[in-house]
Parts: sequence; C-alpha cells; structure tokens
Amino acid sequence: MRLNQNMESLNIYRNYKKNLSNQAVSLNRISTGTKINSAKDNPNKLGVSEGLRLQIRSLQMAEKNIQDGVSMMQTVDGTLSTINETLTRIKELTVKSGGATSEDDLDVIQNEINQLKEHIDYTVNNSDFNGVKLLTSDRVVNNDYPKFLDHKVGSTSDEDIKIPIFNITTNMLTDNEGNSIANLDVTDKNNLDKNLSSIDGAIQMVTSVRSKYGAIQNRMETSAENLTGSSSNLVSTESRIRDTDMALEMAEYSRTAILNETSIALMQQSNKFPQEILRVLENMK
Repeated sequence: MRLNQNMESLNIYRNYKKNLSNQAVSLNRISTGTKINSAKDNPNKLGVSEGLRLQIRSLQMAEKNIQDGVSMMQTVDGTLSTINETLTRIKELTVKSGGATSEDDLDVIQNEINQLKEHIDYTVNNSDFNGVKLLTSDRVVNNDYPKFLDHKVGSTSDEDIKIPIFNITTNMLTDNEGNSIANLDVTDKNNLDKNLSSIDGAIQMVTSVRSKYGAIQNRMETSAENLTGSSSNLVSTESRIRDTDMALEMAEYSRTAILNETSIALMQQSNKFPQEILRVLENMK
C-alpha cells in the first residue's frame, strides 16, 4: 500500500466519474426521447437520420399538395354537375319548343333559356379553388388542346400531374359542326334540329371534361395512398435510428446509479486505509 497516493481510492473515483457520465447520457436520452442529441453521439447515424427527416417532410408536404388537388377536383366536379343539370333543363325546354306552342310561349321558353345560359357563364367564371380557375381561360382556344396546370404530387422534380384547363363558357360549348349554345334560339322552329345538336354537343363536352377530372382525382388519391405508405416506412426507419429505447436506457440508468452508490461507499472505505496504517505504525513503537 502507498502512503502518498491512495491508488485504490483514485481508481474507484475514476470509475465513479465514468459511471456518472454514462448515467448523465442515459438521463438525457430518457428526458429527450432521442438517443442522438448532438453530432458527437453518432456522427454517421446523425447524417442518415437528417436525410430521412428531409425525405419525410418533403413527402408530408406532397401529401398536403395532393389533398389540395383532390379538393380542387371535387370543387370542379360540383360545378360541372351543376352545368350538366342546367344543360339538361335547356334541352327539356328546347324539346318543348318543338311542340304545339304559340309565339308567346316560345318567347317565355327563350327567356328561361337565356337565363340558364347566363347561369352557366356565371357559374363557370366564378368557379375557382384558391384563385385557380380550371373551367375558363382566355388562353384556351380549342378545348381539344387545353392549357395545363402542373401540380406537384411528389418530392422529386419529375413527380407532377398535368391538370388540363378548359373553357366551357357557352361560347365554347359546341357540337361537331361548331354550333354553340350561346346562339341557341327556339323562337324559330326551323332551328330545332340545330338547337338539339348544339345542346347534345355541349352535354357531351361537359361530360368528357368531367370524366377527365374524375380520372385525375382517382390518380391523386392513389398517389396519396402510396405517399402515406412511403412516409410511414421512413418514419419507422428514422425512429429506429434516433429514438430512445426507453426500457434499455432505464436499465442502463439503474445500473449506473447502483454502481455510483457502490463507488461512493467504497471510496469512503478506501479513504480510511491511510489512517489504519498510521494506527499500525503507532503500535510498532
């Protein structure tokens, strides 16, 4: 045994400081819920975790974009449904005008048709989703080749859905011969066949536009489901890398706590060794 340096006590103290540091790490992990709280904890896994977090947040924002897109498609579908009903009423009135009707009756029918046509234009011009209008555009000349709106549905540069923008005002709702319902006039019974042809063409055009938007909505909903699955998998992976295993850390905290208490008790005993040596020396006199 050495008198100048109590090596046993110093060794116990060194182990005590080490256990105390380990206990502090465990306590920090338990209190924060994460086992990587700074770069020094695990530099390699920190980089992987941050990359996963970036992907997760990008996918979550893409999901929100898709939800907005679905809401926009639902809004457009509601508008098109209203226009379809209005066109159906216009056709009923047009067929009625071909029956036994007087000139006064034809004027009444024409007046109602004019009101319905104005209703279509008003509905189209005032239908939008957050300022985005899909059913009217001054830049669309031919509805067979519409302008497109790029809608982001993923986290990479090429994950877009092209949403067509149509113009279905009464001037653009025509049949194959170009007869527009904007020029619909039932006061002249000689125009009955042309009127019915233009209405059928308008209904077919609106139905076609509605089906295209319905297909886009289905695609968006499928993409949303795929993104949800991918995001969940990434969250699970990131959790395994970064989140604390509470059971393991509680066991580690308890272990280091016991060792620290034991070290304190041993240091108290080892610090008495020099005094015991002095007593031995006293007895040697």
